[in-house]
Formats: sequence, structure tokens, C-alpha cells
Amino acid sequence: MRKNFLLGLGALILTGLILTACGKIAIKNPLKKPVLVPEKSITLGKIPLTLQKLTIPEITVNDSDKVLNFFVQNTTYYLALRSADNNTSTLQAFDTKGSLLTRQEKFGEKGIFTIKAKMLLSVARGIDGTLYYIKDGAHVYKNGNDIVSFKGRTTATKVLPLPGEHQAYFYGNDNFNLVDIKEDAFENKRSGFLDNRAAPFRGGLTLLQLTNDGSIYGGGRIAPNGLSIIAGFNAKGKLLKQYGSNKQIAKDSIINLIDMAILNSYVCVIDGFNLKIWRKDGTYLGALNISDLLGDNLNAGKLAVVNKNTLGILGYLRNNQTKLVDIHLFTLTFPEK
Repeated sequence: MRKNFLLGLGALILTGLILTACGKIAIKNPLKKPVLVPEKSITLGKIPLTLQKLTIPEITVNDSDKVLNFFVQNTTYYLALRSADNNTSTLQAFDTKGSLLTRQEKFGEKGIFTIKAKMLLSVARGIDGTLYYIKDGAHVYKNGNDIVSFKGRTTATKVLPLPGEHQAYFYGNDNFNLVDIKEDAFENKRSGFLDNRAAPFRGGLTLLQLTNDGSIYGGGRIAPNGLSIIAGFNAKGKLLKQYGSNKQIAKDSIINLIDMAILNSYVCVIDGFNLKIWRKDGTYLGALNISDLLGDNLNAGKLAVVNKNTLGILGYLRNNQTKLVDIHLFTLTFPEK
């Protein structure tokens, strides 16, 4: 009797061990296919828009301010994220197949390139793969070489290469400098037309984007602690168009400018909890509440130009269980005109 009991007990223990092992294998080697989310139709007034949530690998940061940059080149999505201890930053690349994003295996180490620099401020990528970043000077990282210029001699926080990548803008912290790029180094830094709180950004220039037609779009405050605007200029610095009212109570005023993206026919701005949209001709089209737009109580932290009429949106939310901030990506497609 006792022998049968021990045999039965042993069989139960063995079964339990096998089930546990199978469970662990299932966790380590999930067979589930990525779940693709259907498109969603949105309207802004009478304008039809299409929202698509992208299916991406799990991406988390400790805080939303660890997201340094979000941009799209051709069909590759890039995310620049700073580590929790601020000692390193990563640039992560994702291939696209419809609404599915997967890590670009040939980029860095399985889609993640690590930059070993403490308190990196920003990262940009050239078309040929050259990396440009700001950290105690301006850096050009190319073919494994890190070339540093203006070490300790620039207070700019961001770098934006011009088409052709023979020049770049340094901006942020009241800077708007034009610099030359020669033999993979920055040189000949000089003030640009928006340097040192020049009008219309007397409160400071914080955002900058170049468009394919050579126009320069800036975002910032019209006065210290005042409202923000977006302004477009030609290459010589002539003001072309301004977006955002200088009146606090106006519907199109920008109270809390977080990010902007300039599409072929539209100007898009994250203003606090709202996505505000203008036509390029200056017509204000209205605002979409971001949590209602993206769902799940998400906030929006970054915008990117995906193509001429498609906006990329980086949404985020702190996870109550992990206490980390989960990153989500979306596209919002506009009509051609």
C-alpha cells in the first residue's frame, strides 16, 4: 500500500514538473502571432482622418522625458531613448510591414544601437546612417568614429542636418546657429536669423523642422512665459505664415507647446492634452482630445512626419503594475488636400 502511495505521489510530482517546464518553455518561446489593430475612422469637422495603432515590440522607459526623439526616414521608424540612470542612450530602428513594426535586425545589435554618453540631449540620423548628437559639444558618429566639435562651447540642445548634410542648425536654449560640416566635423558656427530670442520667438525657440521645399518651421513662445506659435520662413528668413493666436482665450492659441510636425498640407501641434491642426494656408481646423483620439487614457509626447500626408504620434502611459511608462505608436492619415 505504502509502495503504491509513493509511486502515485512520485507520478504527481513528475507531472507537476513537466507542466511547469512546459509553461516556462511557452513563456520563453511564445507562438502567438502579433495582434494587428483595425484602422479607425476619425473626423475633424468635415475632414475624414484615418487612425492606425501600430503593433510594436514592448517598449518602456522610466519617465516620458527619457524619450529624446521619434522620427521616420523612408519607411523606417526610429526611437531615441535615454536609460534610467542617464549613462547611455539607444537609437532603436523598426522595419514596417503594414501596421506591424519589427526591430531592424541589421541596425546596431538586433535593432538597437547604444550610445555610451551620460545625459545625452538629442539624437538625429543622417540619410547615410551618420549619427549627430549633442552632449558637451556636438558629435558626429560615423563608421565607428566619434568626432567632437565645440566641446564645452555650445549651449544648444539639438542638431538638425540640412539636406545634403553639408550644414546643420544647432538650436535650443536660445540658440539658432548655422554650422558647416566638413570632413565629418562641425565648424564655422555663426548666428542664424532666429538666434538669441529673435522675433517672433522672444520667449525662446524650442522646435525646428525643415520641409522638402526648403522652408524652415519654428515653434516657441512669443514672449517669456507667454503663448506659443508656429512660424514658417523661407531659406532667407522671411516670415511666410504664423499659426496660433496671441490671445489667451482664442481657440487656436497654443498654451502648452509639446511638439509639432509639418505635413505637406497641414500643421499639427501637441498643445497639452490636445492635437491642434491648421491647413498650411493658416486656416485653423480644430482640436482633437488626445486621450479620446488614442484611447486608453494615453498622452502624446512626440510627433513625426511619416509621409506627406501621414502623421506619426508617440503615445505613452504609466503602467500601474510595472510603474514604467509604456510607449505606443500611431499614424493619423489626412486627405491629400
